[in-house]
Amino acid sequence: MVAAVPTILGVWKPRLPAALWWDHNAHYHPWLLRRLPARSHRALDVGCGAGALARRLAARADRVDAVDAAPVMIERARAASGPTTAVRWLVGDVLADDLPLQAGAYDVVTAVASLHHMPLRPALSRLADLVRPGGTLAVVGLYRQTTLADRAVEVLALPANAAVGAVHLSRGRGRLADEDMPVQDATTTLADLRAAAADVVPGARLRRRLFWRYTLVWRRPAA
Repeated sequence: MVAAVPTILGVWKPRLPAALWWDHNAHYHPWLLRRLPARSHRALDVGCGAGALARRLAARADRVDAVDAAPVMIERARAASGPTTAVRWLVGDVLADDLPLQAGAYDVVTAVASLHHMPLRPALSRLADLVRPGGTLAVVGLYRQTTLADRAVEVLALPANAAVGAVHLSRGRGRLADEDMPVQDATTTLADLRAAAADVVPGARLRRRLFWRYTLVWRRPAA
């Protein structure tokens, strides 16, 4: 028996059985990496969680700083990474002044499912400020569904979500929810995001994506 839950628009949708759950954020890691340079000197991953993306960045960057506000996630990331020297794991708030992050120092700044945990415009401005001239900011985020277009995409996502979960299960790669990962509902809509991007990172490419995500890519103009 499959349970059902209401969506934000009041329409009922099925909840997948736990065996078909999978990582929607990691699904976009390959897409994100294709938008980044093949090699870079310094990279920063904001909201790194257990460090999966940071480890992939370390394969193509000389140095990687990986930040998360949850100490348990940084502990897990360190344990999963072994004695790598390419990644510096940092616990803290990227908006605070107590992290050793230098403005304009990073060729690459990434943020996956972390921007909605922070106030939008200050966070987007901070991430943009950390990118060096000519560098790239790449975001995969969550948004609040409010429009008929949002609902239409969700209708397409539901069967695709189950199909991808079935494929992962058949390959032995199903993933249960991580109880230690901080969870927060998105409060900003795509309209909010587009308005903030136009003001803070003009020229950024922001797109609605399947599986309840959006992507934003911005290249800071060269000095």
